[in-house]
Amino acid sequence: MPWHVPLCTSMDIPGLEENMTTAFISESLWTEVPPTGRLLRPAEVCERVGLSRSQVYELIRRGEFPPFIKLSPGTSAMPEAWLDQFIVAKARDAVSDTQSSPPIKT
Repeated sequence: MPWHVPLCTSMDIPGLEENMTTAFISESLWTEVPPTGRLLRPAEVCERVGLSRSQVYELIRRGEFPPFIKLSPGTSAMPEAWLDQFIVAKARDAVSDTQSSPPIKT
């Protein structure tokens, strides 16, 4: 069952439409993970994944990154479990891509 939480508005993420709901992330693995652990502010999320703030928000806009939860006006955070799940999924993809690639001819 996907978790439904209040997402940031378009004022928080440039390009995100006001009428978007959690539907755009319904197919993502992190929706199956309860929002547990610490709440990570955007700067810490960026630091942990090595992406810039604009890259993170673009991935969120495209539905490829866990969204931030709106805590109050001007304050958003991401549950640590969601970010951890995103990182695990990316690591699995990398291993899968490596194993399925043909060997390099030398």
